[in-house]
Order: sequence, then structure tokens, then C-alpha cells
Amino acid sequence: MQIDKSPKSRISPSFKAVHISAVRNFTENIEKTINLYELNGKYDKSFLKLLPQKIKMDKLMPDLTAPAYSRWQEMLQYAVDNALKIDHQSYLAVTDNKPCGILVFLPGKNKFHLDCICTWPVEYGKKVKLAGSTLFAQLFKKFSGSKAQKLNLEAITNGPYDTVSKYKKLGFIECGGEGSKIFMETNTQRAGKKLKELEEIIHFENINDNTNQKLTEMLEI
Repeated sequence: MQIDKSPKSRISPSFKAVHISAVRNFTENIEKTINLYELNGKYDKSFLKLLPQKIKMDKLMPDLTAPAYSRWQEMLQYAVDNALKIDHQSYLAVTDNKPCGILVFLPGKNKFHLDCICTWPVEYGKKVKLAGSTLFAQLFKKFSGSKAQKLNLEAITNGPYDTVSKYKKLGFIECGGEGSKIFMETNTQRAGKKLKELEEIIHFENINDNTNQKLTEMLEI
């Protein structure tokens, strides 16, 4: 994604994203399309900083405590802060022209580190089914295509949901921890196996056109 530097954009900047996949998910006999965009921390500062300002968890999800809303909002901010780092990579999930999730990771020669994944409803009280799984499938595709052997993360235990159990279902195992964090990791074999399982319900259509897309003309945030 890049800022449109045309003369018109000096008045109202347009943000552009590289459309990498159109993903068709099937659950409960309902087909849902989630589009994935690759962001760039160097060019996408304005758009990324706008997300926490526009996405308000307490306006989207009912029946959570005030601390839970606050923690969820902190997770989104943490994801954005890391997405702004030049050496990190991030994917934005979009459905019905609205952002519904972001995943940020640090790729490495021998190891990938998942900084944060955060998803949210696009309508009040309505989660986007398989949004997190779709982002993880894209991460597993990237990881499996690299020479790295391990993918690790830090699962928080003081968030609004039981993230440890979710990560275990995705093939991660516990390998230590401190405070409110559980250290977890997976390897190429487990990630590859989980990717095959996810691809039974998540169907990727790779977008070969690398033309940047103007998000401000497409998305509602």
C-alpha cells in the first residue's frame, strides 16, 4: 500500500494496498469472501494510524467488561505499532468493504515471530467467521514457503478471550511463559499440516495483478 502522490492527493491523500488474495470461506453453508491486502509500514503510516481511531471495540462487540474492551483496543494499537516497523510485514483482512482484522509478523531467516493478530466485527455483535483463520492461513503459506524452521508468538492470558486454546488448535505448543504471557511455537511440519486443514474450508484465489488499490475508495472505516 502506498500514498497516492498525485497533485490531488496533496489535499486528500489516497491510500493504496497490494491486493494479494481473494479468499472464499465456507461455514454453515454460507460463502463469505475475505480480501487480503499486504501493507507497508513505510508508506502506510497514515492509514495504519487511522485504524485504532476508527475501530472502536466497545461500539462493535456487546457484553464485554470495560477492561476487556480496553485490552482488545490495546491489542489493535499494539498490532499497528508493530506494523509501522519497516522490517515487519502485515496483512489486512477486509470483508464487505470493511477492515475486519490485521496480522503482523517479523520474518527471519531461521524463525518467524508473530507479533499480533487482532480481528473485530464489521457490524455490531456480528463476528466475521474465519477472519482469524484466514489471516493465519496466509501466514502459514508465507512461513511454509520460507527456509525458516520455527514460528513463535506470545499468547496473552489477560485478554478478552482464551487465546492459548485457539493457538493450540492451530498447531502451536507451549514452551514457557512469564507473567500474563505464554510462549508458544510451531514448526514447518505442523504449520504445513494445519494449512492443509484450513484450505479445506478456506479457498485462496491469488491475485496476480500487483496494481495498488486505493483503500479510501473501497473501505468503510
